[in-house]
Amino acid sequence: MKPESIIGIPTISNDEIFEMNRKKAESNMNDFCPCCGKEIKNPKYFINSIYGGCAYPKHDKNEYNDAWVMAVGTECRKKFPSEYIMTKEEI
Repeated sequence: MKPESIIGIPTISNDEIFEMNRKKAESNMNDFCPCCGKEIKNPKYFINSIYGGCAYPKHDKNEYNDAWVMAVGTECRKKFPSEYIMTKEEI
């Protein structure tokens, strides 16, 4: 079983910058944004991630293999349709 509406997680095109951002976040033991890799110190927005590079809508409450909730940066959340973005209260 897989979600009906899957979209790719939009990422920055520069892999080196993404990796630098991600490593900084991980060294500080914080979440990192799956779009840009930047550190997220106080996550406010989240997506349902699946298959390591895709997202599915927040209203889909099914449980899937290889799926988890990921924090998304405040600016990068704007790259997703609103039906994919969750707040802490919606998780």
